[in-house]
Amino acid sequence: MPHNNNLADAIQGEHPRRTALKQMAALLGLALSAESLNVLAASSHSSMERATKLLTPEQLKMTGEIAELIIPATDTPGALAVDVQGFIDHYLMECVSKSEQQTFIAGLNKINSVAEEKFNKVFLACAHKQHIDLLTALDNGTAGFTQGDQHFFKFFKSLTLLGYYTSEPGATQELAYLAIPGGYKGDFPFAKIGKAWSLN
Repeated sequence: MPHNNNLADAIQGEHPRRTALKQMAALLGLALSAESLNVLAASSHSSMERATKLLTPEQLKMTGEIAELIIPATDTPGALAVDVQGFIDHYLMECVSKSEQQTFIAGLNKINSVAEEKFNKVFLACAHKQHIDLLTALDNGTAGFTQGDQHFFKFFKSLTLLGYYTSEPGATQELAYLAIPGGYKGDFPFAKIGKAWSLN
């Protein structure tokens, strides 16, 4: 999105978003191929914001609302502010199989189905407390949700974290960030160092 540049604006070297994606994916247990990493690293939030890739506008909005419940805005931007829903839509289109795409969409449909059974309306029409009730049941695999639905939600949460913490606000405002860890000090009296460093 226009006001959220990727980390390439902040540091140099290997494409920083690619590096961040690789590290976060490993942390979250997501398997990303080199090709997937390159596709995601090259993408921008602004391009993802212009049009959906896989999800319908309603599904995209629903994805954003759920992501915002996972990472709400506080004194730092939430998931909606960094366009996590656009990241997820792009990821689903470019980095997973057709079967996994269908599983994700089926997961969103299941949430709507349970919402209609419990509250006589789809997820987006539900109140905040009803959203919390639905996602709590989904996380626990209870009250209309199954163990398979739990796996879908775990994947959803992983993508939310991956998209959020590899955005510029997520990486620089929510996380502690130093472009050069420890800072750079280029002028030391030789007496304080004692001897020069060798290079191997």
